[in-house]
Amino acid sequence: MALSVSVLEGSETAFAAPRIQSESTAAKAGKRWATQAADVPSARVAARLSGRRVEALSERTETSTTWVNPNGSLTTESSAGPVRFKRNRQWVDVDLDLVARADGSVAPAAHPQGLVLGGKGGSKPVSLKAAGQAEPRTLVTLGQGQEQVELQWKGGLPAPVLDGPKATYRDAVPGADVVVEATRTGFEQYVTIKQRPASDGYAYTMPLKAKGLKAAQQADGSVVFTDAKTGNRRAVMPAPVMWDATTDKVSGEHTHRAKVGLKVVQHGSSIDLVFTPDADFLADPKTQFPVTVDPSTAALSNVFDTYVQQGETVDWSADTELDLGNPGTKNADGTARTARSFITWNTAPFADALVSSAKLSLWNFHSGNTDCKAYGWEVWDTGKPSTSSRWTAQPAWNQKFATSTATTGNPGCSTQPDGWISADVTTLAQTWASAKNTTSNMGLRATDESGTAAWKRVNSANAASNP
Repeated sequence: MALSVSVLEGSETAFAAPRIQSESTAAKAGKRWATQAADVPSARVAARLSGRRVEALSERTETSTTWVNPNGSLTTESSAGPVRFKRNRQWVDVDLDLVARADGSVAPAAHPQGLVLGGKGGSKPVSLKAAGQAEPRTLVTLGQGQEQVELQWKGGLPAPVLDGPKATYRDAVPGADVVVEATRTGFEQYVTIKQRPASDGYAYTMPLKAKGLKAAQQADGSVVFTDAKTGNRRAVMPAPVMWDATTDKVSGEHTHRAKVGLKVVQHGSSIDLVFTPDADFLADPKTQFPVTVDPSTAALSNVFDTYVQQGETVDWSADTELDLGNPGTKNADGTARTARSFITWNTAPFADALVSSAKLSLWNFHSGNTDCKAYGWEVWDTGKPSTSSRWTAQPAWNQKFATSTATTGNPGCSTQPDGWISADVTTLAQTWASAKNTTSNMGLRATDESGTAAWKRVNSANAASNP
C-alpha cells in the first residue's frame, strides 16, 4: 500500500529540455549516475544531470521516500506501514523473512520492533492439561527496554518450521500447532487445532510479561498496552476470534466463525492470558478442521489502518488486510457483512506544498467480480480512525475525492491476477497539503455496496510484503 505524491518546488525553467535530453542520452549510453543524494539541492543537481529521479536522503522517514525529478519537482511515496527503520544510526529496510540465530532463537532479518521468536527447548506436553502445569517458555518478544512485551507458551517447544515470515511449531500440544507470523507492526500468533478435541474444556494459558507497560482488557475483549509512566497507548491485542476451514468462494472469507473467550489475570508484573475457544463451535459436526484461534498484536504509531464490517464488534487494526464492499455473506440477523476501510497517512513531507500529482496504490489479492468486469471503489477524506472504530462507530465520511474501477485479484479471471490497483488522489492530497496537515485520514468504500461484484480485499500496512 502506497501513496505517491509529486509536488512542485523551485524553478523548473532552470532545467531546460535540451539539456535533460542530452544527459538522458548519455545515461542510456551506459554512464553511471547517482541514485541518491544527501539533500534536496544536491538531488536536484544530480537529477538534472542524469535525466532520472534521485532520492533526497535528508527527507527519508520510516514510512516515506522522497525523490527529486529531472524537472525539479519532488515525488514522495508514503506507506501506511514502516518500510525501513534506523539500526545503529543507519537506515535498514524492513525484511520479515525469519532466520535462525546462533542462540537457537528465530528473528526476522530486520524488524522495526526487534521481534524475536523462541527456538526449540523443553519437553512437549503430552496433553493440554499437562501444558497448563508446565513451566512457561518465551515464544515471542516484541519491543525494547521498558516497552518490551514477552509472550510465553506453557510447555516445551519443537524446532519451528520456517516459511518466509511464518514460524510453525508443529504439535506444540497434541493435535495443535502454534504459529507465529511477523508483520511490519508486530506479529500474529495463532493456534491451529487440527482435529476435534476429545473432551470439553479446551483452553490454554499464555503468560505475558510487559516491562514498563500496563495491560487492560477493554469492553470489546481487546487488550490495550499503555506506558506505565505516561499512560500513552503503545500496542493493542484485538479480541481473539476463531474460524474453521470453510471458505466462501466469492468473498474468500472464512464464513464459519466464533468469538474466543479471553480472561486477563494479573500476577504482579506478569499477566496470564487465558484463551477458551468456543466449545460448541469445536463440537459442532459442521465444523471443518483445522480450526484457527487468532489473537494478534500490533505496535501503535502515527500511521494506522483498519477496517469495519457490519455485524462485527472487534478491532481489525492488527489484521494483514483491508476490506471494502459487500462480500455476499450475511450476519445472523440477515444483514450484509459490508466492509469499509480507513488509513491514516503521514502527510508532513508535502504539507503546505503545491501538489502536481498523487496516486494511491493498493495490492488487491481478492475480488468478488465473478463476471471479470471492473467495478468502482471510492476514496474519501474522513475523520480519524482508531482501534475503537466499528461499523456502528465509523469516522466521519467528509467528502469523496476519487473513484476508480481498477480491479485485480480474481483467480477465475485470466486477465486479473493479484496486482496493484490505483486511484488518482491529486485533489485530495492538495487538500491535505493546503491544510498543512502532518497526518491525514482516508476512507475506502465500494461505489455499489448492495452487490457483491465490487467486493475487494487488499493488503494492509501489517502485511509482510506485496509480491
